[in-house]
Amino acid sequence: MFTSVDSNRKTIEHLPGKNVHDSLSLDNSFINKIKLVFANQFQKLFSNNDDYTKLQITIFGITFIIAILVACITGIIIGYTFGFSVFIGAISGIFYLRMLAKSIGKIGKESNRVSQLQLLVPVCLFIFASKLGSLDIFPAMIGFFIYKPSLLFYFSRS
Repeated sequence: MFTSVDSNRKTIEHLPGKNVHDSLSLDNSFINKIKLVFANQFQKLFSNNDDYTKLQITIFGITFIIAILVACITGIIIGYTFGFSVFIGAISGIFYLRMLAKSIGKIGKESNRVSQLQLLVPVCLFIFASKLGSLDIFPAMIGFFIYKPSLLFYFSRS
């Protein structure tokens, strides 16, 4: 049961129509709906038999693995702040690459040119790295460009 307190009367009264168990079931149903939405999004992403989607997922995976490796190695050798900055930069690079891929995927269907919106990602990374004390600008920018060696690695193995 829920309890309410009236500050004017300084008394405690139990609300008759409210039950703790009902509230928890409502919260769980909301959480289940969110889980269902995420599950549907993942299912749509991975069930798509499009070669372009498979290429995107593969490149994002390679970039993420290289980002983790580079961030761990630089974190151990140079310092944790450097490694963390490289990792944050690499994550923003993956985000940039995803926005670029979505924009390229729309060419011919919805638009005639590539959107310029993804150019905000490196600008925002630079601003956040300069304002936050836990990020360094140079390693974050190095991390941002980790997607380029990933692309070279992917296309050189064919």
